[in-house]
Amino acid sequence: MQFSAVLVAVMATFAAAAPSAEPGYGGGCTPATYDCEGKYGWRVCDTSGKWVSAGICPPKTICKYYAPSKSPYCVPPNFQFPQ
Repeated sequence: MQFSAVLVAVMATFAAAAPSAEPGYGGGCTPATYDCEGKYGWRVCDTSGKWVSAGICPPKTICKYYAPSKSPYCVPPNFQFPQ
């Protein structure tokens, strides 16, 4: 019985975290998208449409956004993505 209650709580958490189908609500970003946050970190758009800090790049790297994959990457400062 206790296991069932935990399972229901976990499933409710996943349901609440699912992105909404409505674009452009909340803070103006699309849920489950990523971007660089300044030069040394990256962020993710949460389910309410607001940017949330997601991490910091390791030493000697910077955050660069690669549009084809729609993802930020921590790379050496002189790194160039292929054209």
